[in-house]
Amino acid sequence: MTASQELAARAIPATPVVPAQSTVLIARVARVVRQRFEQALAPLGLRQRHLVALSYLREHGPTAQQMLAEQLCMDASSTVCLLNSLEEAELIVRRRDRLDRRRGIVALSVGGEAALGEVDEALGAVEEEVLAGLDDDERGALHALLARLGVAATDWAVAANEL
Repeated sequence: MTASQELAARAIPATPVVPAQSTVLIARVARVVRQRFEQALAPLGLRQRHLVALSYLREHGPTAQQMLAEQLCMDASSTVCLLNSLEEAELIVRRRDRLDRRRGIVALSVGGEAALGEVDEALGAVEEEVLAGLDDDERGALHALLARLGVAATDWAVAANEL
């Protein structure tokens, strides 16, 4: 082994150093997952904001535009821009509330449902890649532990405003 090879071998540990704090490890894993997540969404022409709004509508059904803005903690003009892009892509439909014509209702379109199906498949592939080193029991245990952390409830505002 040459002197430069020896120096390189000493500079780079053979096994990655695992941080002592679980929160640091979670943050590192989250960064990798987020990068893969963004790569999976890019071919679909979606960004995280789009996905959060579409997912909210899938979970909650047709929603008043103002309520959607409040849940995503977005101001009115940002919400309009977001909804305009989703409507142009035919992922949502907007209509007036029959009981109060001043209120706009936003709903997931058939195209939006299909797009979310594609997203689910893409994210399934990301999950397979990230969790490849775990067997089914370990994956189940990881999921159960993460769900118990108290942050499992969807925080629409945080997710919508991350990017």
